[in-house]
Amino acid sequence: MLMGTKDIWYGVLEAGDKTSPVVRDMSLEVSDTKRVWLYNHVKNQFVEYSLEIVEPKLRNLGNGDISLDELDQAFKSARKAFGLARKIRKWDNKTSTATVAQVDNDEPDIDLEDGDIEDYIDDD
Repeated sequence: MLMGTKDIWYGVLEAGDKTSPVVRDMSLEVSDTKRVWLYNHVKNQFVEYSLEIVEPKLRNLGNGDISLDELDQAFKSARKAFGLARKIRKWDNKTSTATVAQVDNDEPDIDLEDGDIEDYIDDD
C-alpha cells in the first residue's frame, strides 16, 4: 500500500468475498500503533483492523472500482457520525466516578450453599 503525504487515502481492501473500497483517515486516533481505522464502504462504517494483517491486502483505488466521488461522500457521512460517537465515548471516560448510594434491600439473604433456597421457592 502506497500512502502519500495526504491525510486521506482511498483504496480497496482485497479480502475475497469481503473485498471492499476503504478510506483511511490518518487523523483518527488509534489506541495501538499496530491498529488502524478504515472506513469500510461495504459495511458503511469504520472498522478497526490489525495493521499487520490488513496492510498487505490494501491497494490503490482503480478505474474499475467505485467512483471517488461516491466513496468520498459515503466516507464523509460516516466520518461525521463516527466522530460524534468517539467524542461521546471519550467524554464518558472522563466523567467523574461518583459514589453510588447503597439501597437497603428488604429481601432476605439466601445462602444457596446451605439449601436455604428451598424455603423461598413457591411451588404453586
